[in-house]
Amino acid sequence: MRGVRKSFPPLNVSPDGQTPRRFVDAERDFLAVLPAGNVSARTQFDQLDKAKLREPMYAEQRSLCVYCERQLSEDKTPHIEHWRHLDRASEFALHWANLYLSCPTADTCDAAKGNRWLGDDGPELPWPTELAYERLVGYNGRGEMRLRDTAPASAVIRRALELAINGTGDRPFILNLNHPRLTAARRAALDQERTKLGRAFAGRTASRADRAARADEILEQETRPAHVSIRVAWLRKELG
Repeated sequence: MRGVRKSFPPLNVSPDGQTPRRFVDAERDFLAVLPAGNVSARTQFDQLDKAKLREPMYAEQRSLCVYCERQLSEDKTPHIEHWRHLDRASEFALHWANLYLSCPTADTCDAAKGNRWLGDDGPELPWPTELAYERLVGYNGRGEMRLRDTAPASAVIRRALELAINGTGDRPFILNLNHPRLTAARRAALDQERTKLGRAFAGRTASRADRAARADEILEQETRPAHVSIRVAWLRKELG
């Protein structure tokens, strides 16, 4: 999980052959009729051309799932995720900051979440545009995602994030981000980085500056490698 810098929403979200309409206009029109209570948020959202919505989201998220950081492509069409589910927060059904790409898996991320609230009977976890989640979330050498002990967040946000990742003693996880397949994939990502660093610095040890430069290089890529955050944490020697 990482923060996301959103771009401008699409200038045309109408299906081909229909009158072009900007995303912001679609949201404005929807909000104008929402108070009457006779409009379906799902129907309004489904009228938009999803391919035109996904196109800028790939660039925003560097082609990674907003939750687990698997790589995304049109080969297996990713879901357009409502961070605040449209069944529970219909006013954000067509709000650009509420829309992200999530991997099309059946047992993690938005499929595991369903229409549940990303919170603990309290405030919703902030949008990734509002919070740099990489400052709160860390990883260990086993590939497990965890909440950093020093995470700069309130107790409410910390508990909500812990619930989303792992669940708590009395509540199941929401996103299932430590599913065995994910932890195995993260370990594989670490092995890839070890191999690349070993080849680049054969016969000598990479300095802290060398490792930091590699981390910066990964983060600057238009399409980041899967599980980029654990790669960067290892390179910066921040695994715990």
